[in-house]
Amino acid sequence: MDQGISALLGAVIGVLGAVSTSAVSGWSNRQQIRAQAKVDHAHWRRQARREAYSAFLAPAHETHNALKYAARALVGDTDTEEADRQLNVAQVKMGTLQANWAALAVEGPDAVEQAANGVKTALHSMHTTLLAWRDSVGAADLNVKLVERHAVEVTMVSERISAFAGAARAALDESASPEGTDNPG
Repeated sequence: MDQGISALLGAVIGVLGAVSTSAVSGWSNRQQIRAQAKVDHAHWRRQARREAYSAFLAPAHETHNALKYAARALVGDTDTEEADRQLNVAQVKMGTLQANWAALAVEGPDAVEQAANGVKTALHSMHTTLLAWRDSVGAADLNVKLVERHAVEVTMVSERISAFAGAARAALDESASPEGTDNPG
């Protein structure tokens, strides 16, 4: 073979090698960027969910506590003023709870949103029962029924808050796992 052809062939092989190396390197870099973007998005999504869940859980506990204090004010030496104050605190907290529920409903997943809705419903029921109890102070027959209903609702609210916390933890754990980053829900 002629030296010129050998040099030309060597140059062509060198260019093809450089181009193929560059292509493989570019493809590899794109794959790494996509993988990192996926991890970053999953992390951002988990943080957004955690914030939404916490923003819902805090006023749920505060509402529950205000309602328990209202009930205590209605037992024994009835302090209707304190009961009214606590019922108003609970009403305000339930407004916050409702607003925070909207963000939580968007963040999902459905299991967490349904558990949060159960908390909202149970707290609303407990609030309604205490309002009726407050309005019936002095009517012994009605008070007994309302006290019994309230006792059941206290347990129900506690169970639903625990169920919500469990569903939220499960959703966060799922989104933290490598398989969880592919799941859209």
